[in-house]
Amino acid sequence: MGKFLMMNKLKAWHIDLIEKVQKHTGLSNYQIIWLSFVEGLIIGFFIGYFI
Repeated sequence: MGKFLMMNKLKAWHIDLIEKVQKHTGLSNYQIIWLSFVEGLIIGFFIGYFI
């Protein structure tokens, strides 16, 4: 039961953080999704290159 509560808190924190970033930058949901995708590609490239 503790893990479930912890995951809900993490999810709520993450949603709040994304909403704050969107308000600050003026990005749409679609733009945030693409930004996350590109960030994942970059991080994946660096992990694959250096490991």
